Amino acid sequence: MLDEGVWAEVKVGGEHLRLFSEHNALGVQASVYNVNTKNWIAPSESVEDIRHGKEKASAHAEAYLKRTGNLDLPTLEWKKSRSA
Repeated sequence: MLDEGVWAEVKVGGEHLRLFSEHNALGVQASVYNVNTKNWIAPSESVEDIRHGKEKASAHAEAYLKRTGNLDLPTLEWKKSRSA
């Protein structure tokens, strides 16, 4: 169950990613999902807090975009996650 969190969406150069930083039953975690391929680029990883999770997810997304298409990570607009 989600206690609190944020997410951001990235669409650049044909890539479509969703970044998450969430506090759930397992603690605070960061992850990055590839919408196009329907798989996790960076599966849930424990982090200190939501802010650190945003930084970690952003770093994973940035590295992925550089590696796959030499693309730059655009400015992220973080939105509050809804609890389930």
